Formats: sequence, structure tokens, C-alpha cells
Amino acid sequence: MSVRTTAQPPWWSQLPPGGEPGPVPRARLLVVPHSGGGPNRYLRLLSGLADDIEVLGLTLPGRERRRTERPGATLDEVLASLSAIRRPELPTLVLGHSLGATLGLHLAHALGEHCVGLIASGQEPRDGAGRLSEQAGDEDVLRLLERGGDMPSAVLEHEGLRAYLLELLRTDLRLGRESAERSRGLRIDAPITVLCGREDRLVDQDKLPGWRAHTSADCEVRVFPGGHFALFDPNNLRHYIEAVERHFAAVAQLAS
Repeated sequence: MSVRTTAQPPWWSQLPPGGEPGPVPRARLLVVPHSGGGPNRYLRLLSGLADDIEVLGLTLPGRERRRTERPGATLDEVLASLSAIRRPELPTLVLGHSLGATLGLHLAHALGEHCVGLIASGQEPRDGAGRLSEQAGDEDVLRLLERGGDMPSAVLEHEGLRAYLLELLRTDLRLGRESAERSRGLRIDAPITVLCGREDRLVDQDKLPGWRAHTSADCEVRVFPGGHFALFDPNNLRHYIEAVERHFAAVAQLAS
């Protein structure tokens, strides 16, 4: 396994990567992926956004274009990565799924007055209790994957891919536990929209309204058909696009 270099790692990148320069952005969307995932998975989800919204995706070490780096990150490293984003004054919305929603709360808080909202997808509010500890056995971690319902059996049967995925998930479990423990009492001054699949087996939906404790503004919970990865179902794309547009429309009304 290669070691992390001393060069500044590229935590945030434009989505889609290598796209043509668009108009001067009026706002920004930060995409924070789920455990074990990278931002390119979210490209279709974001294809309907206005071209004057800058979209940046978070890539943690060990996945996608950072595949050669040793997996693992701390919450402080994730938060420090915001300093490398240009035009920090842009009105910024954070969209996080699963682990990304927990991290997204911290990023939204760190953005301060520049944050216009948080979309928390497929995640109940965490207060230190995680789905699993990073010390859990391989079978427990794999069972968690199976409950999520998004991992082809061929991947789990491939010894190399399985070992790589287990390493990624263990580092993300550690990051998730740290983020959850530090989220107690954390509040943002921007609205939160909570989105979740009705058949999500990884989320206790009775706890979803608990996100209201993390904002001094409005909090709306919306549930629609699908499991833990319902956001990637083409039938559900409109729920996410509408949520993004609603947050930015509210900002535009305040500015007019």
C-alpha cells in the first residue's frame, strides 16, 4: 500500500471533472459522498442544475482520483480542506448522503454565514452512536453493506476488491464516529432538508425529525420510495434537484 505524500491532496474537485468553464457562479453546491464512495457517483444526480451553480465534490483519500493514497482522514482534515476552495464568499449549500450528511453538518457549520443550507440524505442525526465500530469483524461490515443494498455480489466475492473495500469502510467508520461524537450541540443558522428512502434499512426514520436540533432555522423531512441509495434512482432525482433549487431560491429572494 502506498503512503500519503507531502503534496497538498486535492480534496475538492469540480463536477463534472474537466467540464468547460461556465458563467461566473452565483452560488456553490458542495457534495459530500457516502461511506466508501466518491463524488463521481453523483454526476447524474446533479445533471439538472443551473449552469451558474458551481458544484464541487469531496474525495477522501483512497478512492477515485485519490485511489493510490492510503485511506483515512480525520474530521479536522476534512474541515481544513475548505480553505483551499476559491471564492469562499459564494452562497454555499451542502449536500451529504449517509456518512456525508454527518460530515456535511460540520462543513455547513464551518462555512458560517456563507452556508445557505444543508441537505441531509439517508442519515439520521448522530450523537456518537454509530452503526458499527471500526473494530467490527469483516462479516459485520459486509452485512452492513448488504443491508444498504448497493454492492454487487461479484465485488464482495473478489478477494482483492473485498479487502480494499473493507479497508475503506473501516476508515470511514472511524471518521463517522469522530464526526458523530463532535456533533452534539452543533447548530447551524441555515435550513436543513432531510431526504430518505422509505425502505432504507440503515436509517431509523422515527429519528429523522431530530435534525431540527441542529438548526436555528427551518427543518423539513421528506420520505419517498426506495432504499438507502434511493437518491440514485432516476425516479427520485426530482426530489434532490427541487431541494437544491428551493434552498438557492430562498437566498435569491432575500437578496432581492
